[in-house]
Amino acid sequence: MKDEFHLEQEIMDCWGVTDDIQTLIDNCKGLTEDELMNILIGMKQLYHLKFVTMFSTFEGLIPSMKNCKCKNEL
Repeated sequence: MKDEFHLEQEIMDCWGVTDDIQTLIDNCKGLTEDELMNILIGMKQLYHLKFVTMFSTFEGLIPSMKNCKCKNEL
């Protein structure tokens, strides 16, 4: 069972998209249009999977969040 620490790590993994885009920007000289598009398509598929995984973890945590004793403090 995943917990809030897993969710936090998965959120941080998704933020990696910005670093990956910057890496591509910094190193795209010399790439053909096809090479660039292949990289972008791969990144799109990878981050789609990361976001699906993250959202699944979030959904799995909802029941435990409903039972949290601190919910009335928010």
